[in-house]
Amino acid sequence: MSETTAFLTPKPEPTPNLLARLANNPVLRKELRGIMRGQRSFWLLTGYVTVLSAFIFLLYITFSVETGFAQADPQFRQTVGKSVFGGVVLIELILISFIAPALTAGAITSEREHQTFDLLRTTLLSARALVFGKLTTALTYLLLLMLSALPIQSLAFLLGGVGMAELLISGLLLFVTALFFAALGLFFSSLLRRTLASTVSTYAAIVISYIALGFALFVAISVSGIATNDQVAELIMTVSLWVMICTNPLLAAIVSEVILIEDQSLWYTTSMSGALNLPLPSPWIPFTLLYFAAAIVLILLSIHFVRRPSRI
Repeated sequence: MSETTAFLTPKPEPTPNLLARLANNPVLRKELRGIMRGQRSFWLLTGYVTVLSAFIFLLYITFSVETGFAQADPQFRQTVGKSVFGGVVLIELILISFIAPALTAGAITSEREHQTFDLLRTTLLSARALVFGKLTTALTYLLLLMLSALPIQSLAFLLGGVGMAELLISGLLLFVTALFFAALGLFFSSLLRRTLASTVSTYAAIVISYIALGFALFVAISVSGIATNDQVAELIMTVSLWVMICTNPLLAAIVSEVILIEDQSLWYTTSMSGALNLPLPSPWIPFTLLYFAAAIVLILLSIHFVRRPSRI
């Protein structure tokens, strides 16, 4: 009798992990099929690679014509390799900063405009699954864009001057930047009710933050040039300037590369802190932590706004 009971008792199914839950997410499957089969993704990928290729071609022609690149100088070839690699990464950061919000700014609002949002909320699909499905779709396409630029980046390895550390750090910066801007677009899409309002708000927030950062950076540099004899003022200005650098993806990438070249260090520097000899972390470290934490907060807020009852 005990053996029959044990045989009839169903075994508990194992809890699926994160990758299994994402793979079984119906929103992710539907969005991936739609974005990969549409012409928009094809033309966007083509334009993305074309812009990178054109920029690197102009940079390569400039070096070869104006400086006699044909003279096989190893040191000069390394400089060209670093310039090619740095140019590709900076252009990728700029393009991803504008492409990522475009992929998510209408993710939730489009469901409301097509009157399918309430239908989705009546199903067994949770708000968290809906948000992660939309976000993962955008991140998957952004990763495809990053991988498509690897053949162009490989030109730098042929010329020399670029190591594995630079490749890993640049990849991390690109992924965190894509995650943050995608989460920002998803936040406004869940907060607002129209795609146009969500898109305008997302890009307005990006532009205003860059303008405010540039103005604050200009003021900090100007004030630091005046108060050079006061150690307290110098300390405040140095830390403020470093915080501004660490909160901008372009500045964080450039300064991290400078520290890696001049100080041969991935983790910290003391060369930019003046006479105080203050150790400062390399900008890519606080940038990664800050943007990742901000992205998590934006994702949680998006889940909250999707879960709230619809306003009539």
